[in-house]
Amino acid sequence: MIVIHICMQKDLDKILKRCLKNDQRAQHELYHLCFERLMRICVKFQRNREDAAALLNDGFLKILLNLKKYDFEKDFFPWISTIMVRTAIDQYRKSKDYKETIDLHVDVYTYSGHDDAVVYNDVIDRMEQVEVDKMLHSLPENEKVVFNMFEMEGYAHKEIAEMLNISERSSKRYLQSAKARLKEMLEKKTEIKKVV
Repeated sequence: MIVIHICMQKDLDKILKRCLKNDQRAQHELYHLCFERLMRICVKFQRNREDAAALLNDGFLKILLNLKKYDFEKDFFPWISTIMVRTAIDQYRKSKDYKETIDLHVDVYTYSGHDDAVVYNDVIDRMEQVEVDKMLHSLPENEKVVFNMFEMEGYAHKEIAEMLNISERSSKRYLQSAKARLKEMLEKKTEIKKVV
């Protein structure tokens, strides 16, 4: 397993070095090599596949433009994942939803300081990914972004607050609200399945 990883890393390093020389064929190879991983990130932040593909293209362009900053001693895929998430955040900041969110006072939510959302792992396991994606995309944009960054990408509230230009407290409230909405959706989903 380690030998395969080393061989893949050597091949990747060759492609990256060719990309640094503006080799378009290498850029194409890199795009296909990274596509699936980057698209998984993009669909978490976008409501439809076309918007996710556009986001991926923006992120990939940033990866190419910043490739000279990449440290070949470090793992490449976490580096590109970070760029992709930051591209999604930048796009969100430019959106109408973000501008409206900043204008609102977020103290309308009550945050208790602990997570009381019930986890329905067995239900989620049985649900198709399409259903889960629909539920996530039905969240208000600010809640969806914070939920994805915290739960899916592993960012801390402090990091989320800095990237989105909101307070840590607001980040926690958005997460709490997203979890409450998801819990409600899951409860409705399980009630429907019981009836059917």
